[in-house]
Amino acid sequence: MDLYKFLKNEEKDFKGRLLSDIWNFTDDEIEDNHDFIQLIFPLDKPSEAITHNIYLKDVNEILKIKSDKIIKKNIIKSRDWFIKFLLRNDQWKTYSNHNQLRITRIIECLRLLISDQEANRFYSTIISIIGENNEINKITRDYWFNA
Repeated sequence: MDLYKFLKNEEKDFKGRLLSDIWNFTDDEIEDNHDFIQLIFPLDKPSEAITHNIYLKDVNEILKIKSDKIIKKNIIKSRDWFIKFLLRNDQWKTYSNHNQLRITRIIECLRLLISDQEANRFYSTIISIIGENNEINKITRDYWFNA
């Protein structure tokens, strides 16, 4: 799978999905599928949770993605898509939930591939969504802050 072409919405992933197919997931599909988040928000390290071993393996690949306006636009669209999912659902606002790990990944991806400003904006949005009275543990909130 060519991650660069996938992020441009030009090539399917290892399960035959385009990026736009993932954007059309239902909330249940977002919640139940655990192999897409690493593709739409790639990092420069392998996932500890998923074994497909698809990640940004070298600096040239990172630079190529960072310089591509379509990919950057698609990552921002993916961010907005995921925020809408979070706004429609409350199950992630518990002490521990896999969507909290996804949030950390998104912050790290935005910082790596878009900008510190976009990462900070997403972090602030998440903090605003959870509000003052929430059950999310301090360790998770610290991960978000430090991502």
